[in-house]
Amino acid sequence: MGSIIDLLALLDGWDYREITGTITIKPNEVNEVFAENVKGWVIYAFYDSTDAFASLTVDMPPETFSIIYLYLAELAGLGLVSPLSIAQVFTLTTFNFTGLPADSSGYGAAFSNFVYPLPLKKDNVVHISFTLEPGTTQASATVNYDVIFAQIYRMDVFQKSLKDLLNVRKLPVL
Repeated sequence: MGSIIDLLALLDGWDYREITGTITIKPNEVNEVFAENVKGWVIYAFYDSTDAFASLTVDMPPETFSIIYLYLAELAGLGLVSPLSIAQVFTLTTFNFTGLPADSSGYGAAFSNFVYPLPLKKDNVVHISFTLEPGTTQASATVNYDVIFAQIYRMDVFQKSLKDLLNVRKLPVL
């Protein structure tokens, strides 16, 4: 039998949830766009920016590290540029900052399409934020973002459907 992710299509009490928007960010400021307890998994994270030094951070305190950290200039420096022949967790799809290092303006986009969705701890609040890292030459930048969760909305229904599924002798025919 597969993992819980492989069984989601057969379970009740969960659904996809999309967090999307546009924000203007400034240097030396943490710009939080989301803070909520999410029971489930992160499936996908995307952002684009008009500055090479824009970063996306997903934290889940009390963990002492970021569970997702995407930084356009760093991804370019690591060579994680699409198209790649191997599956990558973080991929830079566009990096058009021709004026670097004197001018950090331009356009870049990165995404994290998890091969295996990232589980979130059931009691921790997930924080999504953006910042302009040191090295930016701009007073502000525009960021568009999209994060998708598989979220358990009705824990009682989810648990019952999981229990029912695991107690059957044979998986149902779809």
